[in-house]
Amino acid sequence: MSIFRNIFKKRNESGFVNQIQQKQYVPNFDNMTEFGDINSIFEYVFNADMNIAQKAAETVHRLLNNLKTFRNKELYENFKYIKIDKSDIENFERFPKEIKVSLLCVATLNGNGYSREKALDKLSGIKDEKAFPFVLFRLADWVQPIREKAENIVEEYLTEDNTIFLIKNHKLISWLLSLYRKNLSSLYNKIISSITNKRLEKKDLLSLNEGERFFYYKSLAHNENFDRELINQMLNDKYYLVRLLLIDNLKQIEKPKEILCILLSDKSQKVRQKAVNFVSQQNLKDYQSILELLICDNSTFVRFESRKLLAQIGTWDFYEVYKENIYRKENLIGSILGLSEIGDKDDIPVILQFLDSDKVKVKTASLIGVYNLDKDFATEKAYEILTGIHPVSTKKAAELILTKQGVDIMRLREIYDSADLTSKKIILRLINIFGGWSSAGDFIKAMTEDNDNLKQVAFAFLESWNRYTMKLFTKQTQEEKDYVLLWYEIAKTKGINISDEISFIFGER
Repeated sequence: MSIFRNIFKKRNESGFVNQIQQKQYVPNFDNMTEFGDINSIFEYVFNADMNIAQKAAETVHRLLNNLKTFRNKELYENFKYIKIDKSDIENFERFPKEIKVSLLCVATLNGNGYSREKALDKLSGIKDEKAFPFVLFRLADWVQPIREKAENIVEEYLTEDNTIFLIKNHKLISWLLSLYRKNLSSLYNKIISSITNKRLEKKDLLSLNEGERFFYYKSLAHNENFDRELINQMLNDKYYLVRLLLIDNLKQIEKPKEILCILLSDKSQKVRQKAVNFVSQQNLKDYQSILELLICDNSTFVRFESRKLLAQIGTWDFYEVYKENIYRKENLIGSILGLSEIGDKDDIPVILQFLDSDKVKVKTASLIGVYNLDKDFATEKAYEILTGIHPVSTKKAAELILTKQGVDIMRLREIYDSADLTSKKIILRLINIFGGWSSAGDFIKAMTEDNDNLKQVAFAFLESWNRYTMKLFTKQTQEEKDYVLLWYEIAKTKGINISDEISFIFGER
């Protein structure tokens, strides 16, 4: 007796599959969890046994509903080889509507053009949200009648009730503009007009995420639907790209000065930078008063551009402005940084006094300011900061300076022993950048610490070091070997699991 089961599948006149076999094989549909499983089970949808067909159809429906991202090429490559004849599509009518729609969606991506067209015919008039991506993708079909039918069905979705739905599918809608087979800009414009036909209420805007709100405002801008209400909505939107979009469209707005002045004071540095760029194309005297404030902005770009623009309309002593602000303790961060950009080493004491400020950002600005004036002096200060008690942001500023200047590995090792947790992490990061063979010893040493988070950081660096050293062709010195193997042995005695590759790398080969 053969150990193989012979399975024969044959469609009867009704289109259903009769299975003539020694023992009928039916997959365990409950175990199907992958999107690709649809390809292997779809044939069971046509089974003459309604229980099997129903279970298969439900599984296809479930797996398709689990799909969150829709990509035309990926879907087509998965479904094009499923055997679906035009006549088979009538069999979908025996299933509940929501399951039938899922089966039709799969059929729209079949390799058989007649099947794709018949599936679209069935989807026409249904306007099921789940089917929308599959209909949309047929706009890229190589068969013209199918493209035309798909376009007609897409237009069925262009109703006021579907506005939020269309916005939430903005990535698919934007895909229309990338098609090469047919210019669909006209359809795209129809969709945008449908979306912008009625303004969304506040509760509707709150239901949208950042990208969806940006698309909505971009659609309104596309149709030049600007008014005071829309401008205020965009000014108050939390997503900075929306406010950048407003700057892009200021030329469409009558009397933009008021709006631009608000944007020049925006909390986002990127918005302020773009707003300053826009000012450079305007009558500068109209913006003189706000430019005088922006020379003390926290952004390097905004300070520089503001000084440059003011210099075009008058003579200014920016140095004295910064000195006066520092004396009065006004606009300190921008004034400290501004002074460091146009001053000299004689101004270091003026800036250095704020390194002991109670305000974290002022301390950080002071250190960066000193660095702008004297890099060597600032580097020494950076080492000192790592040894003391300072805010995390100030220590990160010290890290930035040392990253720019390079480090003394031996000095960092001395600091490490008495440093706090923040400084130890910074030292490990710096050693990871600038260390060589011996940095493995520093990472192993950190793995002997009690702090679990520090151990994890050190382990990650050691793994990275191990991959990096495979590319090194330099020979280790005896000092480097001794340092690493010392901490390797210490870690072993503490029961810490260290890869034997370390001892191999530094041992005799």
